[in-house]
Order: sequence, then C-alpha cells, then structure tokens
Amino acid sequence: MRCKAVGLALLAVLTVVGCSKRSAKDVPVLGQLPEFSLVDQNEQAFDRESMEGKLWVSAFVFTHCRSTCPRITAHMKGLQSRVSDVPTAHFVSVSVDPRNDTPEVIKAYMTKNELDESNWRFVTGEEEAIRHVVVDGFRVGLGDEDSKAAGAEDIMHSNSFVLVDDNARVRGYYRANNDGIGDLERDLRALAAAVPSKH
Repeated sequence: MRCKAVGLALLAVLTVVGCSKRSAKDVPVLGQLPEFSLVDQNEQAFDRESMEGKLWVSAFVFTHCRSTCPRITAHMKGLQSRVSDVPTAHFVSVSVDPRNDTPEVIKAYMTKNELDESNWRFVTGEEEAIRHVVVDGFRVGLGDEDSKAAGAEDIMHSNSFVLVDDNARVRGYYRANNDGIGDLERDLRALAAAVPSKH
C-alpha cells in the first residue's frame, strides 16, 4: 500500500513537471529587429543577417561602467557556461557608449574579463546606429553621453536581457537577477528545441 502511495505521489510530481515545460510556441513574438550595421570586438561586421539562424541573448553595457554592467556581464558569462550544450545559443553585448568603446577597447575588456568569444560578440558602431538598434529594434531605453550629470560615470541604459530568435525577432525581456536568468534559460531552451543546429 505504501509503495502504491509513493508511486502515485511520484506520478503527480512528474505530471506537474511535464505541464510546466514550455515549448517555442509558448514564447511570444514581441517584435522584429530592423536592418542595422555594427562591428564587433574583432572589427567584423555584425548586422541583422548575422543573427539569423541562431538564438541570441542580448545585453546593453559599456566597458568603463562601474555599477550594473559588471553584474550583467557576470550573469551572461554564467548563462553562457550553463547552456554550452545548446549549439544555437549565442550572446551579444551592445555597447551603449560607442564614443569610447572602440573595437580595440572592447577586445581588451573581453580579454581582461576572460569572456569566451567562441559564441559571444561585443558590438559597437556609430552613435545613431547604436541608438537605432537599441531603441527602435530591441525597444529598450537608452540615455546618451550628453545627458549624464556632471561627474557621473553612468549612461542610462536598460538592465534587461533580450532574447532574440533565429529570425531576428524579439521573444522576451528578462531581469538581471537569478529569477530572470532562470526564465531566460527556460525560454532559450524552449526555442532551441525548435531550431535546427547551425553554427
């Protein structure tokens, strides 16, 4: 009798777990990225076409940020490690300070912080191009260099991660905390199950 009760309890747990699993169709389409033209840490072109056929976790940071950016980058580095079994998963950090973040500066930053470049691009470009893709494309907030308070180091920018699918469509926004990262990984894996593996 006890074995039967344990078996029924286990079945109930498995049923709940099975019901909570998400598929790609459970992750809404929230927008389409526009055409854009940027460059990465190796001075390689990065545009919307570069994103197609892959899944992207996107973040908005700058190299001399001392407040939220190091935490955002640390979360991204941890997630990159956790989803190393997902070949379609890629990562892109978009500099919100293109005046200072040249490809050379970004490359040095990635090296110093031991960021794995195998599937991580850190991009920069003309100020208008950055504003276009961040505000009009990813649809997240962005201040500018001129709006900083005197003596301030920070540029106002989004602290959210944005998940982009293999058709360069925005599929979700996630907070830079443990719960947000957990939701992001869940949705990334749900989309990955529906995307053919392409490198």
